[in-house]
Amino acid sequence: MTALLNKMSFYAPLRRKIRNLIKPKNQESVRELELDFAQTKAMIGNWSAQGGEHADPNQMFAIISFTNLPLHAKFHGLMAKTLQLHGYTPIVFTHTGNRLGHRYLRLFGIDQLLMWEQFIANHTQPDQIDAVVKTLLLPDSSVQTILDTQFHGVDVGKHAMSVTSRKRYQGQLDIAEPETHRLLQDNLTRAVQAVLAAEAFFDTYPVKKMLVRDSGYIPNGAIYEVGLQRGVDCVVYEQGQRRGSWILKRYTPETRTQHYFSVAKSTWEQIKREPWTPEDDARLEKLFAGRYKPDSTDDTRRLMTGKQLKSPEEVRQELGLDPNKKTAVIFSHVAWDAAFFYGSCLFNDFEDWLFETVKFVAAECPDVNWIVKLHPFNVFKLLRENRSEESEMRLLRTLMPLPDHVRIMRANTPINTQSLFPVIDYVVTVNGTVGMEFPCFGIPALLAGTGRYNGLGFTIEPPTREAYFQQLKTLHIVPRLDADVQVLARRHFFTVIERRQTDFTDVAPMELKRANEAESDIHDNIQITAGSLDGFAHKRSIQRVGSWFADMDSSDILEPKA
Repeated sequence: MTALLNKMSFYAPLRRKIRNLIKPKNQESVRELELDFAQTKAMIGNWSAQGGEHADPNQMFAIISFTNLPLHAKFHGLMAKTLQLHGYTPIVFTHTGNRLGHRYLRLFGIDQLLMWEQFIANHTQPDQIDAVVKTLLLPDSSVQTILDTQFHGVDVGKHAMSVTSRKRYQGQLDIAEPETHRLLQDNLTRAVQAVLAAEAFFDTYPVKKMLVRDSGYIPNGAIYEVGLQRGVDCVVYEQGQRRGSWILKRYTPETRTQHYFSVAKSTWEQIKREPWTPEDDARLEKLFAGRYKPDSTDDTRRLMTGKQLKSPEEVRQELGLDPNKKTAVIFSHVAWDAAFFYGSCLFNDFEDWLFETVKFVAAECPDVNWIVKLHPFNVFKLLRENRSEESEMRLLRTLMPLPDHVRIMRANTPINTQSLFPVIDYVVTVNGTVGMEFPCFGIPALLAGTGRYNGLGFTIEPPTREAYFQQLKTLHIVPRLDADVQVLARRHFFTVIERRQTDFTDVAPMELKRANEAESDIHDNIQITAGSLDGFAHKRSIQRVGSWFADMDSSDILEPKA
């Protein structure tokens, strides 16, 4: 049944809903959702449907929703109400099947719901789209040519590749393989169709501002990029890493591929001018402790749940590390999730990078202990998608047996990542969070990509594959980062984790993610605590975000430094 639903290309939340209805054991999930809706309705009462008199129909605020998940539907309701109080009329992109999401949105008085499949049927012509796709997807197309493919200035190739990678659960795609090619062609068709429909939408509706998530998938990416072309003020959002927080970032056509965790140049210059004190160091250490302790209530992803803090001696013994060698860790990415959204990579994709890196160090770099650490979020992601193994293992098995100087740490390793800090000397990543964490403690980070924190002065950034491989070969002679560079890294990390993540706890306290309940649609959740429209409007987070979104033009919204 799961395979059939996937093949039919239903939107993921709708697939889960169908599975819940088909399998009696999953009907508990339906009851969970109904209970949450009833609780939300009782908590917010009637105030949330008020405030429409403030809105101007000629000044619209679009939300790219396409969700049936309570967490995001409620957040969309909060943001719609916030901008409505600033004079904007909300309109929400959704699917006809996301009825639960519609119910949450209507609790907030949002009655303009644009049903995407109906809109594209009325505003696009299949024959025209098929003709375009034939010119874009040629028999000799490569992965790189597809990634570079644009239609009307929109990165349709990246969008199609991202969705294909997500559906195949593979970071490295063989586009000549029949099923992959069929899926890629279908997704490229949908991407082109989305561009044409988005253009028709912005021709029709007076949208001034827009809220976006998953800006590299279909149809989100096309709506987002066409909106940017039309001068719409676009803000991308994502759930933060700290409990109760959310990331918000304003984009332009030039910055559209920057990671939502990145800091704008103007923000970075401001941060570097501010003093860095011993008190700041103490707060940073507290942040790290909150992220890595096994029972953390700070990290929404709960990556360290059940993992153990171990001594350097225990880590070296369990991993079989040679104490006479320096140690480097290659931190992999979840290669099929948002695979082509942000920045650039020296390789075709995350899996190509991982495979070529491990292959190279296995053959050419025996003077270093190499640990290949698969991303711990795989544990949650695989549970959520009903998968049994990290996609990276399919690649790495072709290199086995690996030599003694290369070790693999699976996603479910019992070793807490904090245990690695006193053990390792170098980290290698494309643009993972570790590349901005470990330099805070003097550990050099070698990058194979851009888009997140490159160019800020605390990472090693070879410009080509050849330079990257040469750097791997000589990594063991690179010294620890000096004090000034560590302070740069600390300023950056503190900004990203503490100040770039906007705290909504005063109005929407967040429940923690439960990795063992990943299939539940309320594994993450928020509750709305405002008791009236006036109370909502005067919440600190609502005032700050509303003023920034409605009245300012800065890329980043920063919490003030205490």
